[in-house]
Amino acid sequence: MNILVIHEVDWVKKVTFEIHHLSELFSLKGHNVYAIDVPDPGKISLNNNFKEDIENFHRIYDNSSVKLFRTPVIPIKGLSRISAYFTSYSFIKKILKDYEIDIVLLYSIVTNAKATIKACKESNVPIINRTFDVIHDLIDEKYLKNIVLKFEKSVYPEFDEVIANTPFMKQWSEEMNAKNVIIIPQGVDAKIMKPIPKDLELQKNLKISDNDRIVMYLGSIHSISGLPKILNFIPNIIKKIPNFKLLVVGGGAHLKTLKNISKKLKIDNFIIFTDYVPYLEIPKYCSLAEFCINPFEITEMTKKLSPVKIFDLLACGKPILATPLDGLLHDFPKESNILIYSDLNDFESQIISLLNNDALENFGNKGRKFVEENYTWENVTNLFLNNFESFLKHDTKLK
Repeated sequence: MNILVIHEVDWVKKVTFEIHHLSELFSLKGHNVYAIDVPDPGKISLNNNFKEDIENFHRIYDNSSVKLFRTPVIPIKGLSRISAYFTSYSFIKKILKDYEIDIVLLYSIVTNAKATIKACKESNVPIINRTFDVIHDLIDEKYLKNIVLKFEKSVYPEFDEVIANTPFMKQWSEEMNAKNVIIIPQGVDAKIMKPIPKDLELQKNLKISDNDRIVMYLGSIHSISGLPKILNFIPNIIKKIPNFKLLVVGGGAHLKTLKNISKKLKIDNFIIFTDYVPYLEIPKYCSLAEFCINPFEITEMTKKLSPVKIFDLLACGKPILATPLDGLLHDFPKESNILIYSDLNDFESQIISLLNNDALENFGNKGRKFVEENYTWENVTNLFLNNFESFLKHDTKLK
């Protein structure tokens, strides 16, 4: 098949996640894979490199090959996405024709979904949307939130199929009047994400001592991360465990806010901020931590989530303390004892308790075994490809 994967993020700069895994694995299965992104030039750029298409692109799997097309944009922060909204239609339509695309897998909504729908319908190419976020709920500004909700309501009925990652996202997609909604979970590559011995060089670089008790947060730092509450717990945690340190591996819009909170609370010496790190280095950071936390606040949006980082952390053999999001409870039910669930208000006492728990390693081993058996990217890739082939056969019969 000739498969085109479309997103509205910068494929090169964006933290590695599902788009990279699936597109690269599709190519390793013998398919011709193309991708369209919206390059992020930064604040302003006179460098034209970000405009150039990239042959044989890959970030995870060495022998994979994706041809990456960069949407033409105005190279100024704030204008790049807006300009992409207007340039995407003709850009996408040309690629559909020139590369005889059989099927489109779309991840985006606001920037280029309408352009993709129009181009695909005119070119008679089926468009499948992959959804695991309620986009408008990720936005704080009420005006923008309402605009994005209107986008969602207008585009979901136009997709030929929607692939949700949880039953809750399936239900939400159907509330948006999407048709042909199925569920395929997220995955993990247990050959890449795996337990490794403590990385002593990284430990030294991060100024972590042998006696430090490390708890790690991995991922984007946003308004619903729950991290401000965790920071406010630290003064009490260090009274019980003086050598406690929180390792925050990730970045985002609220990173500066967290740093300001840590200064205000005078706990700078007990927190290590790394910003984003390369995907392939995540096991090194995990090797330093006794367990990881996912303290998301529970809202109408977050409760639907089952963050893919959970799968990665489990594959690295890390126990995880998490708030009970409905999406997580679907993938990792309480009775499975894979995740350690707790109300966010109880994280302070839970962190102290877990750092005094000698059975933590058993949680880690059990979690890795569970994701190895149920959630590999290999299985997820095959589910997607089988679905594409079945959809194309059915689509051909209808023509």
